[in-house]
Amino acid sequence: MSILKVKLENGILAENFKFGMQKIMPLPVRYGSNYDAIEDREFFAYLTTLGGGLVNGDEVSQSFEFKNTKGAIRSQSNQKVYKGNSKLKTKLSVDNSSVLVFHNDANIFYPNSNFYSQTKLFANKNAKFFYMDGGYIGYANGEFSANMNFRLYVDGKITLNDTFFYNYNRSHLNSLLNHEYFYTIFIREELNLPNIQTEKLKAYTSIMGENIIVRIASDDNDIAIGYIERIKKEFLQKNKMTLISAS
Repeated sequence: MSILKVKLENGILAENFKFGMQKIMPLPVRYGSNYDAIEDREFFAYLTTLGGGLVNGDEVSQSFEFKNTKGAIRSQSNQKVYKGNSKLKTKLSVDNSSVLVFHNDANIFYPNSNFYSQTKLFANKNAKFFYMDGGYIGYANGEFSANMNFRLYVDGKITLNDTFFYNYNRSHLNSLLNHEYFYTIFIREELNLPNIQTEKLKAYTSIMGENIIVRIASDDNDIAIGYIERIKKEFLQKNKMTLISAS
């Protein structure tokens, strides 16, 4: 069992408990600036998994709490999901005066892997967030299982319950996606995001109240990430965050 518990308050790392293979690596956002003189302090850190990925029997529990903080957490690299059963549980808490960017690069599924993930995001009504997760199915050749659940609670009430579920049926998966990379982005901010349908990229946006869901499928990860970065840039600019903070 691997545990990571992170708390950010006023842009500063207030708690960082780790046990096992998960850890964060904070980096400066504004190089050469007088930190004490900055009104809107920002935080950025890479999230890394020691050992290179998840293997049979691995269970990871991680939580991130944002209080009066604009911050970004980004995976340092794609997380590999190897043969066997593995679990990842994530809890995110964002208060009214915080902005969260949580960027997961695509999970890479290997043959006979069985991956379960659950993310619970607790947000106050005026909180802003950009959360993304996804996967790459190419190495597995369709021979994997995945259950990736995202739940959003706003002011303690469940607002969204979204699940990507797949279990060993390549033809069905390809009929749905027809691409090797897939991503889902959950956004709480007012953005104008048109649908895109090209040969190499499909992106569809839906709005649920004050929340935006973007589903992306592509056979070229560079194209997909380029599109995602444009959305993220717009989100960062709207919330007056340093663009480098989520690169």
